[in-house]
Amino acid sequence: MHELLILTPILFLGATTLWLWRKRRAMAATCQASQVALREARREIETLEQFLEGISLTAPVGLFLIDERARVVWFSHEARGWLMRGDASLPVSVHELIVIPPLLSLINRALQEEREEVREFQVEDRWYWAHIIPLPLPSRLWGLTVKDVTELQRLGRARRDFVANISHDLRTPITTIQLLVEMLQMEAVKDPQERQQLLESIADQTWTLQQMAQELMDLSMIESGRMPLRLRPTPLHAIIEPVLTRLDMQLRRKNLALQRRYEPDLAILADEEHMQRVIQNLLHNAIKFTPAGGRITIGARIMGEDVDVWIQDTGPGIPTEHLDRIFERFYKTDPARRGTGSGLGLSIARHIVEGHGGHIWAENGIESGAIIHFTLPRA
Repeated sequence: MHELLILTPILFLGATTLWLWRKRRAMAATCQASQVALREARREIETLEQFLEGISLTAPVGLFLIDERARVVWFSHEARGWLMRGDASLPVSVHELIVIPPLLSLINRALQEEREEVREFQVEDRWYWAHIIPLPLPSRLWGLTVKDVTELQRLGRARRDFVANISHDLRTPITTIQLLVEMLQMEAVKDPQERQQLLESIADQTWTLQQMAQELMDLSMIESGRMPLRLRPTPLHAIIEPVLTRLDMQLRRKNLALQRRYEPDLAILADEEHMQRVIQNLLHNAIKFTPAGGRITIGARIMGEDVDVWIQDTGPGIPTEHLDRIFERFYKTDPARRGTGSGLGLSIARHIVEGHGGHIWAENGIESGAIIHFTLPRA
């Protein structure tokens, strides 16, 4: 009995020591596993930070991460332009950080109604597109994207204006041809001279339609990069004279005087066909805007390694505010230069000249009229 009383505490102490030892080993294993998990979590956080930093520097749009309490928890480098304080300590309320009211209302509506929202808005002369969506994350974050769509808006308006202009400009010659043909079919005009004038008017309107169709085709080839240039040494007269021959009827019809101020043997490095297109577009404009009995001058001079070619008319000239814009696609000056046309001729000329390594510009004459210059490399 005495031995049992002594043995019991010893057994209890041994069992307790064994339990404590096992407990210690379990805790050590748990602590080691926690340290491994912590290191892994740190690596994942570092990877995520590097990923977000890469997005921040390369994303061409403004990106925000917003939590359900309307606080910005992250934003990209491009988004700094929308912030009141670009060095704010995150997280921070959107109302303290974002300075644009349309964005704030978009965020508030999305968070309140818990749904995706899209909005387009204008700030001064720029247009933006904003999109906020809930992200599939346990933290219930929202992703906000803000993109500058000003250029898309401009292109959209330009194309709509272009379609409207083309529809109007096509309708005018087509209607004129239809009326003239009906008059000839009905034999309403008996005088042979008047009938000849009607035929010339039909030919003129047909040429206008052909010109517009060619401009549309040229523009399509330019935009798709399918307009090759074959540069060869070419005498200037080989480019200019065939165009003058084609436009001779229009010059005589308006009784326009033509002056040549260039050396015929002056050679340039050019694609003959495409440069004839440039000369034709510029001369056609000069004929169209020069009053009957006026004068058109085409000249050229050597400028170092280049040749400066110019075409001058005696029309109304170009308003100063339009001089830098007349070579834009679809652009038409108004009211100084009214008339039909797609607004593509000068833009096509600019692309061809720049493809030759030259440049093109416009200026007004000292007394009256407009002067279009372009440069080409000397052969």
